[in-house]
Amino acid sequence: MDKFDRFQYLHRLFISRKRPIPIKRIAEKLECSEHNAKRLIHQLRDYWAAPLMYCSQSKGWYYAIKTGEKFELPGLWLTADELQGLTALLHLLHGLNQGLVSSELTIIENSITQLLQARGISAAAFTQHIRYLPIAKRDINHTSFNAVAEALIQRKQLNIQYRDYRNQKTTRTISPQTLVYYRENWHLDAWCHTRNALRTFSISRIERFEKQQIKAETLPQEQLSSHFASSYGIFAGTAKHTAKLRFYPEVAREIASQQWHPKQHGEWQGGCYLLSIPYNHDTELIMELLKYGGNVEVLAPPILRQHVKEKLKAALAWY
Repeated sequence: MDKFDRFQYLHRLFISRKRPIPIKRIAEKLECSEHNAKRLIHQLRDYWAAPLMYCSQSKGWYYAIKTGEKFELPGLWLTADELQGLTALLHLLHGLNQGLVSSELTIIENSITQLLQARGISAAAFTQHIRYLPIAKRDINHTSFNAVAEALIQRKQLNIQYRDYRNQKTTRTISPQTLVYYRENWHLDAWCHTRNALRTFSISRIERFEKQQIKAETLPQEQLSSHFASSYGIFAGTAKHTAKLRFYPEVAREIASQQWHPKQHGEWQGGCYLLSIPYNHDTELIMELLKYGGNVEVLAPPILRQHVKEKLKAALAWY
C-alpha cells in the first residue's frame, strides 16, 4: 500500500467513526507499525489540514468536525486500485460511446491521469492491454442520441421519424421512459402516443426528431418492469408463450451457465440441458437459436418449432 493510499484509508477510517480510534487499531487497519501510523496521522493533520484531535481519556484520534460541516482530501478521493479500475472503465466507455459525451469524459480522464502520474502509474498501459471488440454495432447519430437523452432527463415529449427493420417509415410522438444498451446498440423504451402503447425504438433508426415543450408522460416503474422484463428479448411485452428447448451436450454446459431470462427454468436430462423461457415475439429468440445450429432443438410450442424449421429450410436453399 503506497503513501497516498494510506492517507485515503486513514481519512476514510476517521470519517466512518465518531469515537476516538486507538493507535493500535489504526496501525492494524493501515498494515503498518504504530510508529508509522503516528507519522501518517501527523502528516494528515499538518499537510492536509485534517481536523484531527487526540483524546487523552480514550487514548485515540478522531475528526473534530462540527455538525453540518464536511472534510475531504483534495485530489485524493480514490486509492491507486480504484484509480486504475476507473481508468480501465473510461477506456471501455470511449469504445462503447463512439465519441458520445467525449468532452465530458476527457475532463475526468485528464484529472485521473494526473493522479495516476503522481503515483508513478502509466495511464497509457490501459490502452495497450485492454481491447473492446464490438460485434454488429450500429453507428449512431450523436445529435439524435443527445436529443433523446435530453428529452428523457427533462421529461419532454419527442416527435420522431422512425424507420423500422422492415424499412417502413412512420412518424411518432413519444414520451421517453428508459435508455437501454443491449447487444452493442442503444434502444429507447417509450410510451408511443401514436400507437397508445409501450414501444422500444432503436436509436440508430431515428431519422429525424423534433423536441417538444409538452411534458412527457411518466409511467409507473411496475408497469415498465411488467412490460419489458416479463418476456425474452428487447422487444418484449407481456409473455404469451413458453419456449421449451433442448440443448445437446456440445453446448449444454455453456447454456446452463447463462441467464436468458430471470424467470427461466433449467434442468439436466442426461448430457442435455432443457431450458424453458417465457417470450412474446419469437423474432429475436429465433435469431438466437439459429446461432446454435444442430446443437439445439425446439420442443415447444409447435409454432416456434415450425418457424425455426422454416428459417433453416430457407437458409439451406441457398446452398
